[in-house]
Amino acid sequence: MKTVIIVVNLPIYLKFFLVILKYLCPLAINMVLTENNKTIILLTNLRKNSREKLTTISKRTNIPISTLFDELKKLEDNIILRKTILIDFSKLGYHVKAQVFLKVDENNKDKLKRHLICNENVNTIYRVNNGWDFIIETAHKNIQDLDGLLENISKNFIIQNKQIHYLVEDIKKEGILLN
Repeated sequence: MKTVIIVVNLPIYLKFFLVILKYLCPLAINMVLTENNKTIILLTNLRKNSREKLTTISKRTNIPISTLFDELKKLEDNIILRKTILIDFSKLGYHVKAQVFLKVDENNKDKLKRHLICNENVNTIYRVNNGWDFIIETAHKNIQDLDGLLENISKNFIIQNKQIHYLVEDIKKEGILLN
């Protein structure tokens, strides 16, 4: 006799537990997946390897390939922003990474934002609150390059406050929906 588990509004960790349980005991559990679960399963698989074929994901998850294809098309329209890769900058010679917190004069915000967007060493720009305007993540070949960027910013913009945090080690990066 098979047990049918219907997953409707369970917390995400229970949904993943049930999915794992299904693969550990395929004869004991016949799980009815909701559309939301199928989305999470597809996203989890794509986060692990975005180049994996839908046929492989279909075989592993027992979700029909046509369902995965339709789900992927929906995700590409509004959830998947772009397909990209993660880079180990140190292997490209960029050994200095930092997060720089900036508080900028109100009249300089847009001008600084445009300047940062065009800077080749700025990897990410966040607009933030609680006493700061921007957090920028930068990658540089050496400390002198970082100092040059910061001096350029200080000369050309009215910076009210700044903090530099050197990034020593990536402990977890892009980890949501990987487990």
